[in-house]
Formats: sequence, C-alpha cells, structure tokens
Amino acid sequence: MALTIYSALALSAPFNTLVAQWQSQHPDIPLAIRWHPSTIIEKELNAGAEADVVIATVETLDRLTQSGLAEAGTRIELVDSPIGIAVRAGAAQPDISNRETLIQTLLAARSVAWSDAGASGVWFSQLLKQFNIDTELRARGTVIPAGFTAEQLVQGNADLAVQQISELLMVEGIDVVGPLPAGTQQAISLSAAVLSRARQPEQAQAFLGWLKT
Repeated sequence: MALTIYSALALSAPFNTLVAQWQSQHPDIPLAIRWHPSTIIEKELNAGAEADVVIATVETLDRLTQSGLAEAGTRIELVDSPIGIAVRAGAAQPDISNRETLIQTLLAARSVAWSDAGASGVWFSQLLKQFNIDTELRARGTVIPAGFTAEQLVQGNADLAVQQISELLMVEGIDVVGPLPAGTQQAISLSAAVLSRARQPEQAQAFLGWLKT
C-alpha cells in the first residue's frame, strides 16, 4: 500500500530527487504525494480527507496539531523557503535589490503573477498593501488560485512571477531574478507530522525520520 502524503508545493523541486532515493531504499513503500498549497491541504484534511503524512507551513501544522488531526509527538521542522521573483528565460532581469527598486519594478511590469492560496501569495498581498500599490497591481495582476506562478511567464500572461524560489524552479523556460530584498522577505517555514488518521503510522514515522537526514 502506498504511503499517502499531503505536501506543500514548495518541496516539489527537491522531492524530484528525494522520491527516487526513497524508492531505491524502500521499494516496498511507494509514495503517493498530493501537491497543494497549505491552505488547501488544511481545508481538505478538515473536511475528512485521509493521508499518512502532512507537510505544510508551520502555522498550518500548529492548527492541525491543536485540532488533533496531526500527531504532535511526530512533528519535525523541515526547511525555511524564501520567496523570490522570476522572469521569462532571456528577459532582462529587473532590479529588486532593495524595497524601493522592488516597488518600481512591480509598478513597471505589465502584469505580476502570484497565487492567492499559497503562503507566498498571502505574504505578497500583504506587501502590496504595505507598499500602497495593492489596487493598481491587483487590477492588472495575474492572480491564480493555486499552482506554479512561473507558468504564467511561459504562457505570456505576466512579466514577473512571485512565489517560493523552490516552486519557481519547477517551471522550465524561466530565470529566477533572486529573493525578495531585506525588509520585504518572509521565508516560509515548513513542518511535517504523521496524521492521526494515518493507515500506516509506522511507515509514516519512518519516512519522516528518513526525511530529517
């Protein structure tokens, strides 16, 4: 039986390598991974969805633990994932070295892509309000409900894509300009735990132990 994992999209790039390593070491325990933003993962688990492991933002794991859906004693802290900006491959790379140049770059873009459901999109929306450019950017923004924002660059729908850098790297045909500058950055911290409704709790615990290595 496959080990079912709910995971935040931010880990999809490194998991391309990690899954192959796991399967070579544990050929009898295949992995079935459901990739979603943490907000959707939380919603589905609260609605009764079953899985063995959850990997999501720290805040999401806090709530899942408090509600009893995730086992507190199995929790591990995984990674801090910074938010960055990307452009289509070969396009001129704008200046995002500080707060002011970032604002100018955002205002100069034909359209900026971000995900409303993702943790990076939630933070970016807060930034736009802090910058007092929320109304203008949202009016011509390419806001997607979930998924990889950099795909909007390849499709020609946006000039800039904002998301966790590990998620940006999942899309071919783009260049990562870099992380958001100091004072505007909010690295997304990810945690993992075994779910209380896990059908394979021992295997799930073994997977988390392996992941920590």
